Amino acid sequence: MASLRERFADRENELWKKLSDELGGKLTDEKGARHDKVVAQVGSWAVTLDQHSEAGYRSEHIYTRLRAAFVNPDGLRFAVSHQSVFSNIGKLIGMQDIQVEHEPFDKMFLVQGSDPDTIKSLFDDGKLRELTKLEPDIHLQVRNAGDWFEDYFPDDVDELVLEVEGEVRDLHRLKRLFDLFARVLDGMCRLGSAYEA
Repeated sequence: MASLRERFADRENELWKKLSDELGGKLTDEKGARHDKVVAQVGSWAVTLDQHSEAGYRSEHIYTRLRAAFVNPDGLRFAVSHQSVFSNIGKLIGMQDIQVEHEPFDKMFLVQGSDPDTIKSLFDDGKLRELTKLEPDIHLQVRNAGDWFEDYFPDDVDELVLEVEGEVRDLHRLKRLFDLFARVLDGMCRLGSAYEA
């Protein structure tokens, strides 16, 4: 008889397999909690969906994550996260907050970045704003791929990362996160801030 942990892992594997099938992706099944990942294509980009953890003082924080490397010709950087008490404190001490000029998005999210005009243009997409507002704890950012993959990527390649707190176990939500991520990549490409090659 299978243990509770084995039955839970089997259900997780089924979810990731179904997600992979529906996205036309490839499942890497490493037999264990939070080791599975799905790699699916958005244009010529390979998008990796997985779960990872970060050790805290007395606990482990688990995140569901989507990542893709891309050529970043202009060195665009941005970060989007929900407004909080801490972000309000940050604004008081001088953290930049870009207003994308769409309410209630501007009240819900702290947006920071290197090119306010490009970021405003990116979030001028109403569908992108709606998908983002559905996520209660999203963190979306462009970061230097060299921080994690220095041996693999040249200097002009960076990484788009979307994280939400917790283990997402709902297939509909996972697909919605993928759609949101794909929309950001497509928008960045349309604006000339990401190359598919």
